[in-house]
Amino acid sequence: MSPRATLRLAIRLAWRDMRGGIGGMRIVLACLALGVAAIGAVGGLQVMIRDGIAQQQRSLLGGDLSIESSDPFPSDLAGFLAASGARVSQVVRLRSMLYARQSGDGTGGDRMLVELQAVDDAYPLVDHVTIAPPADLARALRPAADGTPALLADPLVIDRMHLRQGDVVRIGTARFRLAGALAHSPDSAGTIMLAPTILIAAPALDAAGLLQPGALATRALRAVLDGPAAGRAARAAALARAIAARFPDQGWHVRGVADAAPALDRTIDQVALFIQLIGLAALLLGGLGVAAGVTAWLDGRGRTIAILRCLGASGRLVRLVFGLQIMGLCAIGIAGGMAAALLLPPLAVHALAGLLPVDAAGLVPPLRPALLAGLFGAVVALLVTLLPLMRASAIAPAALFHDQDRRRPLGAAGRRRSLAAMAACAALLGLLALALTGDWRFLAGFLAAVALAAALLAAAGTALARAVAALLPRLGTRHGRLRLGLVLFARPGAATGRLVVALGAGLAAMATIILVERTIAAQLQDQLPRNAPSFYFVDIQPADLDRFDALARAQPTVRSIAQLPSMRTRVVAVDGVPAERVAATPQTRWALRGDHGLTLSATPPAGTHLAAGQWWPADYAGPPLLSLDAGLARGWGVHLGTTIRLNVLGRAIDFRVVSLRDVAWRSLQLNFAFIASPGLLSHAPHSFIATLATDGRADHDAGVLAALTDALPGITGIRIADVLAQLAILAGRLGGALTAAAALLLASGGLVLAATLSAGWRQRVATAAILRALGADAGQIRAIWLLEFTLLGLTAGAMAAAIGTANAWLIARAVLHMPWHADWPALAGTLAVTLCATTLCGMLVWRHALQSLKKRG
Repeated sequence: MSPRATLRLAIRLAWRDMRGGIGGMRIVLACLALGVAAIGAVGGLQVMIRDGIAQQQRSLLGGDLSIESSDPFPSDLAGFLAASGARVSQVVRLRSMLYARQSGDGTGGDRMLVELQAVDDAYPLVDHVTIAPPADLARALRPAADGTPALLADPLVIDRMHLRQGDVVRIGTARFRLAGALAHSPDSAGTIMLAPTILIAAPALDAAGLLQPGALATRALRAVLDGPAAGRAARAAALARAIAARFPDQGWHVRGVADAAPALDRTIDQVALFIQLIGLAALLLGGLGVAAGVTAWLDGRGRTIAILRCLGASGRLVRLVFGLQIMGLCAIGIAGGMAAALLLPPLAVHALAGLLPVDAAGLVPPLRPALLAGLFGAVVALLVTLLPLMRASAIAPAALFHDQDRRRPLGAAGRRRSLAAMAACAALLGLLALALTGDWRFLAGFLAAVALAAALLAAAGTALARAVAALLPRLGTRHGRLRLGLVLFARPGAATGRLVVALGAGLAAMATIILVERTIAAQLQDQLPRNAPSFYFVDIQPADLDRFDALARAQPTVRSIAQLPSMRTRVVAVDGVPAERVAATPQTRWALRGDHGLTLSATPPAGTHLAAGQWWPADYAGPPLLSLDAGLARGWGVHLGTTIRLNVLGRAIDFRVVSLRDVAWRSLQLNFAFIASPGLLSHAPHSFIATLATDGRADHDAGVLAALTDALPGITGIRIADVLAQLAILAGRLGGALTAAAALLLASGGLVLAATLSAGWRQRVATAAILRALGADAGQIRAIWLLEFTLLGLTAGAMAAAIGTANAWLIARAVLHMPWHADWPALAGTLAVTLCATTLCGMLVWRHALQSLKKRG
């Protein structure tokens, strides 16, 4: 028979056999659809968000080029940009306190930390500002007839402080009139802010008296290049190079549209990668369910296979007939998952519209992630169905007359072909996973962790089954129910290992995520160091330092005060290597970007621990010296004697490293990565930063904040507990997304559990029939099976708790570098959930088995 005729015959036979229904293959379809949908939907959502950000890059940046600095720009920079054909706008950002509903003397009332943004007349260069009620920006920020400047406030400010349009508030030493709500400003999207935004006109900032020397302000000069969009990015890059050549060693942070929202891009990529890998793990776990479902499907067709073999069908024809059936059914499940992968991302983008700077209009769900996910599903299905199909084709014709489930073992050639095909599928799966992650080391670590967890779960189930089997001979006949329950758990051929993996895999992932989230929450809220300060006060002017100190010490709840001078700096070069080219570790690269704090100290500040080198003499007045954080030094390859060029107040200064310090960042004390020797910078404009430790009560802290900020309106007080609460909210949102991803593993494990039970259904019904024939009643059968499933639940829950604890400890210590916080109630909850799930499964199995017996009897 020709290959074409053989294929036609196989298709006809497969179609005829399919008319009896798909039976237990529905679980196979669900296992494949779930994993494919998870991988494809998250990949599609990532692409849609990235496309949405790409469409709004100019708006997110505020122009085609953004130059940022903590120091005032040279007066000729704006002229240089204008001469290069750019339109420019300058924005100043700083944190301050907003006061409302004050008494007649200007004291008391509500106060709130805000992110102040002062803009010029050219703002915004791209996009537009949305105001409620609708108004033109220039008109909204125009001063009132009496000269009172106007401001626009984030709706959160208006809601918390119960403000209405026209109310007068105070920022610094100036009063402002609330002109409306700031519904949208283009360049504030895509950044994480711990304080809501207030928009004012640039001249009003001078009136508020906030731009004192050394104030912690960020200035941004945005530039827009007119002309065709084609080649605009190249022209912006050329302009950035011209700026670097014209103004060398400034240490400015120059960003183009491709770097409009780097923090948001990194967060989206990292979260999407993690969830996709969890989806891949769910698909691999679902492969166990596919294998069990396919095995049960082929076992149910053992008689049909034996008949075909009696009629002269070869093993190849049998494999082709039933391979076509399995392929068609798996294709349905994969297609369902791909359809979900196309439908879910647009819904998710709409749901996240308030959290992400993405406009869902015009975004089309991408096809590539769904196709890649479908390919994942096809390879996994092929990998796990090859062996059951090869074994089914080895059923002997004689099985028709005595035992339809009896199979001949695969020959050497069959084993070689099976192993070669499975190895090829595994290699292809690895290549696909590498294409998904792009980092083979990260992928290898993740897959190794998944494989180790699965192996531990399977080994625990197998070991417990063997231990129970060894215990059985010692049990007497008096413990009949117990003995029968243990026999079912440890009987030869029992799927104990697969059931433990199915139950424990998802719960281990859930336990890991819950414990990591609780560790982060404990670090942010409950596990603060006992000597941690309650407040940071910034922008204290040297002339106000004595008054601030006297007022703070007069507060009865203030326990300690610490003060240090503060100025902003940026790393320009390390041993002559520009900062952007330093071979730094990923954990320390952050310090080579952006502005950082620099302080001066003749003697080591309190709590200083030198890891290497010596402190300079208290009366030192020579060339600038530097004490550097030892962690940064290790990450940059810096040693004693290294020269680090820092930009301070617009001037590049070379510092020689003479000491390295172990900085306890988690203590939340006044820690600086850079401490310079006095001398050259002693008379440079700067401000002071101070910490206050109080009794921690919110009402007492409110009084301290009011007393200090009312007397010194130019300073900004930041209560650490409030900032940590905001960070806890952000961590909770991220934890919610990861918990939802872990639920995929739970769902996949549930499907594997159902598929495994379905595969052994005939044996369970036969066992129930034998027990009934021996006189067992329904209650006794129920007790026997509940004992079996309770042992499964205890084994899976205990292993899931152990694996989750180990994973969470490793993540907390090696990845997050946080102290480990064990949440035993969460672990107990994991075990309780497992026991409830397995008890429910036992009840359902008992009920359906007895119903089957009644129908047959």
